[in-house]
Amino acid sequence: MTDGFLDDGSKCVVLCAGKGTRLNSPSKEIPKVMLPAGEKPILAHVVERWSQYTDDFIFVVGFEKEQVIEFAQKLPVNSTFVEQKELNGIADAITLTEDHITDRFLVVLGDCVIDGKFEVPPDLEQGIGVVRTQDEQKIKQNYSVELEDGSISKVVEKPTNLVNDLCGMGVYLFQKKLFDYIPMTPPSEVSNNVEITDVIQTMVDHDEDIKPLFFEGTYINVNTPEDLKMARKKSCPDGG
Repeated sequence: MTDGFLDDGSKCVVLCAGKGTRLNSPSKEIPKVMLPAGEKPILAHVVERWSQYTDDFIFVVGFEKEQVIEFAQKLPVNSTFVEQKELNGIADAITLTEDHITDRFLVVLGDCVIDGKFEVPPDLEQGIGVVRTQDEQKIKQNYSVELEDGSISKVVEKPTNLVNDLCGMGVYLFQKKLFDYIPMTPPSEVSNNVEITDVIQTMVDHDEDIKPLFFEGTYINVNTPEDLKMARKKSCPDGG
């Protein structure tokens, strides 16, 4: 990633409302982002990764929000908190931050451990993280991406048929006009939520230029016990 990835004064929205029910945590009272990966919670790794670009963070909290708020307030960043009372998807979570956004902003998942670099095009206005992978199941569990003339032409949430090796990541760079497209996008027939991938497709269909931010490195979206083991190993390579 290069300097200028974010504008001065841009904010980073971190999605932290989830329970992590698929992790089979020994404690059902710990938010997923607060589970330890090495010597500190997953959330600490996330903030550390993105604080190199901004010190202004908006945390979307939900399950056991007090734990997340108490911890985040101790981090060396400027923190704002908004509550997602019901888990209605990423687009809904982003909508809650609108009053705090003034320009281009970043959205990241609070349960993703990232170590690597993004390829950022010089004409970047808006973009989404993309990684190449031969793991078809990984793409099917996330979302697929198609390109045309160097820009995003199609995104599909949890695709069944794959046409390439491009997997979308939980990293999104938007301008504030994103908020105009969320109410224009109908809910998914599968989840009954407005999916952020569908919102991005709505933007593309309205000639918004969304660039791929190609990533090389380690990207662990912590959804399963195996993912958590990998995140802990990455954060503490000696196996501690």
